[in-house]
Amino acid sequence: ERDYSVDEDLTCVHRLENDGGNNEIDIAGSENQYENENNEVIPINLENNENPAATTRLRKLQESSQSSEPPQYSLTLPTCQNLLPALLPQNNRAWFFLGDSQMGKLVNHLAKQYPHPMTAIRSARDRRCGFLDYCYLDKSPEWNKPKWNQGPTKYGLENPFCSDISSAGNRLMESVVVSSDPNTAEEHEDARFMEFLIVDYTSDVEQQSVFTETTQETAVLHMANQLQLRGLTYEDSVCVVNAGLHDEKICANFDEEHCIKIYQGNVRVYLNMLHHVCGNILWVSLTPVMESGNFSHRRNVELVGMNEGARMAL
Repeated sequence: ERDYSVDEDLTCVHRLENDGGNNEIDIAGSENQYENENNEVIPINLENNENPAATTRLRKLQESSQSSEPPQYSLTLPTCQNLLPALLPQNNRAWFFLGDSQMGKLVNHLAKQYPHPMTAIRSARDRRCGFLDYCYLDKSPEWNKPKWNQGPTKYGLENPFCSDISSAGNRLMESVVVSSDPNTAEEHEDARFMEFLIVDYTSDVEQQSVFTETTQETAVLHMANQLQLRGLTYEDSVCVVNAGLHDEKICANFDEEHCIKIYQGNVRVYLNMLHHVCGNILWVSLTPVMESGNFSHRRNVELVGMNEGARMAL
C-alpha cells in the first residue's frame, strides 16, 4: 500500500529534545533560550549563528512570539534543511530513522547525497516479514493480537510478525570518516552509521520478540544494542521519527476527537521509549494526503488535529 504524500509540503520539527528533556529547544517557543542541566537559562546566540537562513528563521520566530498570533509549527522542507544545522549537534555518530515507506524514501535520498563512502550496507532479507531476523532477535513463542488502540490492521494482522506495508524494509548504512586533530594534525577514523527501521504505527504488535511486546519496544531494544555494540551512548544519537498515516486505520470506528486522543496517547508512550536511546528527537509532522476511495480512512482535516495532538505530546 502506497502513501500518497505531498513531498514538497513535508512539515518539520516541533521540538528537539536532549538529555530526556533537560535540554530542550522548542523551535516555536516564545523565547530563544533553553535551560541546561544546572537549570541556568541559556540564550541562543543568533549573532554567532553560522547559518544565515536559520538565523533569519529564528528571528522571525522570536518576532512572532511577541505578537498575538500563534507560533508557526509547520515548516516547509527547504526551511527545515536550513534551520536544523543551526540547532543540531554536527558530530552525532548514530542516526536512526523510524517511520513508514515515506521515511524510507527520505533515507534513500540522504544516502545518495551522503558525502562519505559507505563501507557497509545491510538490509532485511525479507522487507515485510524479516524485521526480527534483521535485528537478530527471536520471535515470541506466541503472537498476541493487537489491542483496540494498536496496529496492525491488515496484512500484519493476518500474518504474524509481518508488516502491513511491503514497500520498505530495515536498512543500515555505515561509513568511516577520516578527520584530523587541529592541535596535533594527527588523523583518526570516526565510524558513523544511519539506520532505517520500518515502524508504521505509533503503537503496534507486528514485531513481538521474546523480550518485547510491541514493534516500538523491539525497535528501541535494537537501537540500544546498536549503540552498545559501537561503544556509543544515547547522547551520540539523533532519531528522526514519523508515524500517523497508518494510525488512521485504527481510528476507523471512532470519531475525530477520540481518534486524536488515541493518537496523542500512543505518541506520548512512544516518545517515552525513545528517550532511552535518542539524545535528540526530531518529530516529522504528517503530510497532506490524497482523499480518495482507495484511502477513505484518510482525511486531511483529521491529520491537522493529529499533528496538533503530537505537538502537545512533545
